[in-house]
This record gives sequence, structure tokens and C-alpha cells, in this order.
Amino acid sequence: MTLRGGAIIIGSLLWDDEKKGRKEWRDNRLCYEDRFRVDLPIRYGRCSKKRKCTYTMVFSSKCYSEGNGLGTGWILPIRAGIDSFDDLEVEAQEMGKAESFSDGFSSSWGSVALLPNPNKEIDSSIRTGWAGLMSGKISDHSLLEEWRSEQPPIDSDGFLTIEWPAEVTPRNQIRKLDVLIATVTVPNLIDERYPTADEIADAMRTQNYYEYFCKNREYEITTFQDKRILGLIPRSDR
Repeated sequence: MTLRGGAIIIGSLLWDDEKKGRKEWRDNRLCYEDRFRVDLPIRYGRCSKKRKCTYTMVFSSKCYSEGNGLGTGWILPIRAGIDSFDDLEVEAQEMGKAESFSDGFSSSWGSVALLPNPNKEIDSSIRTGWAGLMSGKISDHSLLEEWRSEQPPIDSDGFLTIEWPAEVTPRNQIRKLDVLIATVTVPNLIDERYPTADEIADAMRTQNYYEYFCKNREYEITTFQDKRILGLIPRSDR
């Protein structure tokens, strides 16, 4: 049985054409023209040196538990059908390469993760194959140690722990997909808490760097903190 897959994208993977391999990955592996927006538990939480020490996107289960509200990101369908675990492995590695993960799948700062559709019967070879591929990588990089105050968005076998996403504008595209892949990045917590909107905006003002936040807004990638952040940065840079 051929499975249909999709890639969850919550940041610069959608719009950054300067980093080597990203545009080629989107053009060659994904159906950009068939993308659709979904509700996701995302927020700004990783201090990125490559983004001038401003904050970039992470998944966070606290978006569910603390009532902060969900953000919005995108799902881009994978062009090729998935006929076996080997096919899935190829798609995951291509995503990992676009993120520049050290071994193609993971690194000390993040990992590719898999989310099977809970409403569909997925062959057990997909789950066992994924766990066999990823469990050693997750433990080698000690990824789970970075989340102390919430459920990690990735488990020890490399599965994404978020809920199956709902479409912002329901058109039943999500029901057509059997598996989703995503990249989970490790947050930089401040005394085991996420940065406030004020701290996120202050980092951008200090560095005079607004590109990541504003590009996300342009491409309709949002968080529950966006309204507050917008009120704290110069109008000319929005």
C-alpha cells in the first residue's frame, strides 16, 4: 500500500532560499503549490547564532497545557508515494539535509521526527523501521535532556509527540496524508522557561534584526505571541 506523506514546516525552511539545498528540496521533493496551513503548538524559543542571537521557532507542548494557544504553520505534501520504509527514510534524510543535520537525520540541536496519522492503519514496518533508525540517534545526541519543564515534542524513538494537526481552513487535505515529517529544534530555556514576548522583541531590537520574524509573518507562520511582539518592534521593520 502506498502511503502519502507531508512535511510540517514552521520557519525558514519555507522561505529561506539562501541556505544551500533548501529551495532544491522544496522544489524537488515537495508540492509547494498544494501546501495548506495548520494549527500547531509552536512558539519562539531557540536563540539562534545564525540569526544574530534572535529567537527562532520550536514546538512546545506548553502551547496546549498552559492555554497559550496554538500557532500556525504549513504542511507541504511529499511528491513521491511512500511504498516502503526505505522510501520514508529517503524523504526524512532529504529534510535533514535541508536542515544541515550532521548525520542527515539529527544533530545536537535538533532532529527529524515522524508523526503517523492516528486515524489510519500504518504498516508496522514503518513504525519499527523508524524506531530502529532514530532511537540511537536521539540518545547519542542527548536531545531529550534539553526539555525539563514540559513533555518533549519528540520521544526516544524519534516520533513527534504533538497532536495530529487540524487545518486552518478545513478542506480535508490533512485526511489524505498518512505520515508527516518535521524538524524538531531544541529550545534555549531561561531558568526552565520560554522567553517572553518582551524578551523576543528585545533580542530583535538589540541586534536590529527582524528578518526571521517578519518573513514568518509574511508567509503566515504565526504564534500566540505575535500580536504582543508586533507592538514592541519598530513599525518600519514590521
